[in-house]
Amino acid sequence: MSNTSEQILKKPSLFTSINNLATKIQRFIMVTCSLTVTGIIFLAVLLRYVFHSDLYGYEEIVVIFAFWLYFIGGSYGSYTRTHITADVVSVYVPDGKLKGFLCVTSSLITFLWSSFMAYWGFDFFMYGITEGAVTPVWRLPMAISYSGVFLGLLMMSVYFLVDLIADIRVLRGYYREKQPEISEAEPEEV
Repeated sequence: MSNTSEQILKKPSLFTSINNLATKIQRFIMVTCSLTVTGIIFLAVLLRYVFHSDLYGYEEIVVIFAFWLYFIGGSYGSYTRTHITADVVSVYVPDGKLKGFLCVTSSLITFLWSSFMAYWGFDFFMYGITEGAVTPVWRLPMAISYSGVFLGLLMMSVYFLVDLIADIRVLRGYYREKQPEISEAEPEEV
């Protein structure tokens, strides 16, 4: 996370309190889902190869936890800025107005794309509710899985918006820097 976006998130405010709670919930969800997926798969392997039995329909339960793990993990990666990027601008362009402009452009595109995907995630979630989609074996509502997709994409969009605001502040800082004044040199007296 850049210094500026850290400053935005560290200012004491309602947003900071909500953000701190959200990150704690994200960590809890990621750990819980990881342990659950691992436990269910371990149980399925144990039943199949040791007891020669089958855990019927376990894939449906694993998929629910996997959706939540992937998308909440993605939103947490957006928060920590550890998501995969192809950011050649920060490597090859020196600090200055051009780099600031390119970073704002990149952040804007990322935010807009993420917002589009969050909208799609909402549509996906609403499909699961309105159509009553269920899993084939256990008849679990697919809206449970789809809600993880929507929530994760929505949170990614919020974090990308924070990054966009931070990049805009950095760019504005380049334009606020005082430019050295060029003054006429006074002629020397002889």
